[in-house]
Amino acid sequence: MLLLRRIIVFAALLASTLSPAQTTTIFTEEFETNGQFSMSPGWVWDGAAPVPAPACQYGSWSVQKDVHGPSDLFWGGTSGARWMFHPLPYDPLMQYGVSLNADKVGLWDDSVVVHTHTTWWDTLQGNPFSSGGYHTPIYSCGAHTGVFYQASGQPAGLPNSQFGVLIYAFTWSNVQMLLDHIVVQTKPYKAQFVGNVLLGGPYDPLSQTMSDALRQQGLVPLTEPYTALGWPQVSGGGGETVTPAVLNATYAGGHVVDWVRLELRKHSDPTVLMATRQALVLQNGTVISTTGTQSVLFDILPGNYYVAVRHRNHLGTMSFAPYTVPYPGGGIWTYQFADGFGGYGTNPVQVIGNKRVLWPGNARKDNVLKYAGSNNDRDKVLLVVGGGTPTNTVSGYYSEDVNMDGVVKYAGAVNDRDRILVAIGGTVPTATRVEQMP
Repeated sequence: MLLLRRIIVFAALLASTLSPAQTTTIFTEEFETNGQFSMSPGWVWDGAAPVPAPACQYGSWSVQKDVHGPSDLFWGGTSGARWMFHPLPYDPLMQYGVSLNADKVGLWDDSVVVHTHTTWWDTLQGNPFSSGGYHTPIYSCGAHTGVFYQASGQPAGLPNSQFGVLIYAFTWSNVQMLLDHIVVQTKPYKAQFVGNVLLGGPYDPLSQTMSDALRQQGLVPLTEPYTALGWPQVSGGGGETVTPAVLNATYAGGHVVDWVRLELRKHSDPTVLMATRQALVLQNGTVISTTGTQSVLFDILPGNYYVAVRHRNHLGTMSFAPYTVPYPGGGIWTYQFADGFGGYGTNPVQVIGNKRVLWPGNARKDNVLKYAGSNNDRDKVLLVVGGGTPTNTVSGYYSEDVNMDGVVKYAGAVNDRDRILVAIGGTVPTATRVEQMP
């Protein structure tokens, strides 16, 4: 139709695989209260005010809005239509979807095409600037659920524009439309991580899983530890918390092992942090969000990024190249850091059989594993247990607990000092291992 040529459709149809918890209703409109016509404040109408009208099976009353015919002018054009608009909160990291019930009053062979958009509204001229939505012909009463669209930012040069939902009807005849049960929902349009990582400290090669000793002893904190350790946070990362129920649940991948840190870095310069997010890792390496889902969302738009994963006492690793990080429902790239995923640099991870694990032993929280010499990791372990008595042990949540069994131990069986020596090569104590991240 001619009218469609005047609408700037800026987003493709987005298939969604989100869980119900990721869909949020932000606006509803029911056009009836005990049989009396009513509506929420904020609506802008074209033409005469709407009137109550009998509805079909979807409710006792609906709003009846004149559509008029093809001789009416619409935004300076020649197509006949009538519209209604209501402001909505705008979030660039969300997709918007609109559903409604619609009917028409007129001859059965005359259709009304109802268009539903989320758009910026020029309050000075009364015109939409750009929009994304759907349209459907209405031949009889029915429920219509729109697909989700990502909304563009506020147009330049139109400071008086408002973002909201625009509903308009188009017809070739002089008929009317009935509307009711308007619902606007949002879904995240954010970069999403799905994948796994294994930590060398608690890793058991026989079972190919990690120990959850820290969780068993109640040592895993409910608030992420990386902010307190001085790690920079950007784009909404930092301060993530988890409930005891999520922390202690049993998942398909086992139990929670510890907090890990995810990073998205600039595709053209991987030294630049674009977004951070703290998450949890399960015994089989699966990374989950603080709500227990396998979808970890960043407060940043999907796009091309280097993907990095880090841990408080391991050397981190990063993808060898930037990848397209999708949004939920936009396809899933699984970042298998534990299963053959190529890393940035030389020997970025430790290979054990067919698994790849992060190098353990970074007790000093820098980017180098050192067993001897100045600023080495071994002395950090000794310092925590007391320094003067190497056989002492200390229990708790420490970065010096390299094997993550809940006990910092310098000497004797299953100590943390030996894990550092093995990580740097095992035969030359003066050797070092540098984290392969820019």
